Amino acid sequence: METIPGKADVVVIGGGPAGSTAANLLAHRGYHVVLLDQARHPRLMVGESILPHIWKYMDQLGAAEDIEKAGFIKKAGGTAIWRGVIRQMRLADFGFVRPSLHVERAEFDEILLRVAERRGVQAFEEVVVRQVHVEGSEKSVSYADRRSGQEGRITCKFIVDASGQGAVIANQLGFREFDKDLRFMSVWGYYENSAYIAHGGSICEWGKRREIRPTTVQAGIGDWGWCWHIVQKESTSVGLVLAPAQAAEFKSGGDKLEERFDRACRRIPIIGDLLQEARFIPGSVHAIRDFAYRPTQLAGDGWFLAGDAAAFVDPINSAGVVTALYTGYAAASAVDESFKKPASRAYYTEVFSTLVRQRLSLFRISALPAGQNSFPEDNALALKCAQLDSRDEQELLFAQTQLTDRPGNLAPMHAMDPRLNYTSSTRYQEVPALIPLGAELQAAG
Repeated sequence: METIPGKADVVVIGGGPAGSTAANLLAHRGYHVVLLDQARHPRLMVGESILPHIWKYMDQLGAAEDIEKAGFIKKAGGTAIWRGVIRQMRLADFGFVRPSLHVERAEFDEILLRVAERRGVQAFEEVVVRQVHVEGSEKSVSYADRRSGQEGRITCKFIVDASGQGAVIANQLGFREFDKDLRFMSVWGYYENSAYIAHGGSICEWGKRREIRPTTVQAGIGDWGWCWHIVQKESTSVGLVLAPAQAAEFKSGGDKLEERFDRACRRIPIIGDLLQEARFIPGSVHAIRDFAYRPTQLAGDGWFLAGDAAAFVDPINSAGVVTALYTGYAAASAVDESFKKPASRAYYTEVFSTLVRQRLSLFRISALPAGQNSFPEDNALALKCAQLDSRDEQELLFAQTQLTDRPGNLAPMHAMDPRLNYTSSTRYQEVPALIPLGAELQAAG
């Protein structure tokens, strides 16, 4: 068993996409990087849809070939079933050549961690960070090694906290707050042999998932809630995002959690049709409540927050992994520049905080239920972020929100800059009715 060193240039807390990205890039630039993760990979994570933006990061990380070899399901685009209206968008219409994916996060995250190790990162799993010490010029991290039962401490120049919802630094320093606009509960599980929806509105059988690319399905539940349906390699990830009143109703339904979850999913219009021949996988249900939060600070002298340790919002726009990669990349850049120009480290800390807060604000307001935003300052921050994106990326975000009933939150941002008014966008379409399973084959026969 490799011994955890007592000193490093950088300590990264957490081995998810954000932590692996930051550690990978810094080690590749010649720094001694130690990464500590409290879990052992592959670790339990919810199945997820990820946008094609990931490939620019995979190329820089040296992970593109590994991700391609993993054989994750390639998706065609998105289908939203909202207030009785079915809308679809195709990612190829926004200039993306490489595919969006439906991934098993346990496998995806482990790939990124192993690539980081290959590029020089010293990664230690089953090691819990107890406390960070950020006072003075030399920082340190206290830990408990579950493998040996021993405790220790690593001194370093910089800390990147990518500890996920555990949010080590934010919790220790007391500047994480729950987002009162996104007080949701989420419950998710997995099914075998679920049908799915392809682009064009066809319902396809499970066995066609590699031949005919599936779309990510989002089905609205009431005013705020929604359900996802994500086809993966071996199963389909289905989840509920429930507003407080819906969560209370769900909890009062009696029966075991798995029975309530399965019954609720099968009652949702169209989702129930997709699950008609599907088998629920026992033991696969998990739940979390009040999962959205905001930081009052993103970085300080010698430390940076990345991924979910910084913030988390409603995942309705599939932006979680891309945001994690972005923040990990930004943290690595800030640390690298701070090493090179020690006199300017305060400047690079501020640049990191500004850019990351703008990105988080953009994804937050695009994920909020229509007309809901208790932090109007996010509009100006989101505008600055959107102006840095390409026209195609700007229109993709608008189309994603247009599929549901959440584009109204972008209106204040559009009003600040008429160039961001995409109400005439035609890169999504309404689907009059879905084509039933086997209907095309019956017509051909």
